Amino acid sequence: MRFISLASSSKGNCELISYKDTNILVDCGISKKKIVEGLGRYDLSLSDIDCILITHEHSDHVVGLPAILKDNDIKIVSQRETLMKIMNYCQDKNIKVNTDNFKIVAPVNILNDNAAFSVGDIKFYPLKGCHDVASLYYKFELGDTTIAILTDMGAYNDYTIRTLEDVDYLMLESNYDEHIILENNYPAWLKTRIIGDGGHLSNRDSANIIMKLAGKKLKEVYLSHISADSNSEENAFSFVNKYIEDNFNSDKELPIIKVASRLEVTEIINDRR
Repeated sequence: MRFISLASSSKGNCELISYKDTNILVDCGISKKKIVEGLGRYDLSLSDIDCILITHEHSDHVVGLPAILKDNDIKIVSQRETLMKIMNYCQDKNIKVNTDNFKIVAPVNILNDNAAFSVGDIKFYPLKGCHDVASLYYKFELGDTTIAILTDMGAYNDYTIRTLEDVDYLMLESNYDEHIILENNYPAWLKTRIIGDGGHLSNRDSANIIMKLAGKKLKEVYLSHISADSNSEENAFSFVNKYIEDNFNSDKELPIIKVASRLEVTEIINDRR
């Protein structure tokens, strides 16, 4: 079983999920070269990837995909709107893609075996995101272990929390610090977009989600998609821990909080026994 973040930031995102003989990538927001190098650390190549799940169309989640599709016959899974954007982008670059490999999924509301999708040994649920384009986040069942990747969310609600109640390991966006973003050099429109309901989750948002999930199955949270301009790995980690310390009034057990590196490989689970 493997749950590896090859990169997680506003500059690029890509995760590897492996269980038994099945290997899935979530997003390809870094170059093909970097993806190949990351997979090579685990004795894998693109030929070992069974499918690629895409969360949404933004470049920090798909920039490496056209080069991969040019030379590799891999199933691509996402919403219709996202797959259309990918197809059009490839056509503009004169890259011929086999659209028979495009699989359309829609967000699910019911979380049971009948609603789950399967790729080899892995079950997954596409779940409805809240961003300024059509977006998904994903939850995976790897035997008895459940993991989820939740980034690029401008807001969360009861649906979000309900879908995460049985998760053991969570990559959770902690994109910006509310004070730093107001002082950085971003134009006003960009600050408004990031802070708005179609933008990203702040450190405070992440801390509140963690507190809502405390006492359930959650073992470890990896703060992710951390902005280099509106946050830092150190700041996200210290803020979230301090905010929880100051505001969590319960005897429920809190998960361990860690950070997924913005540019380096982060091993969340690496157990090949």
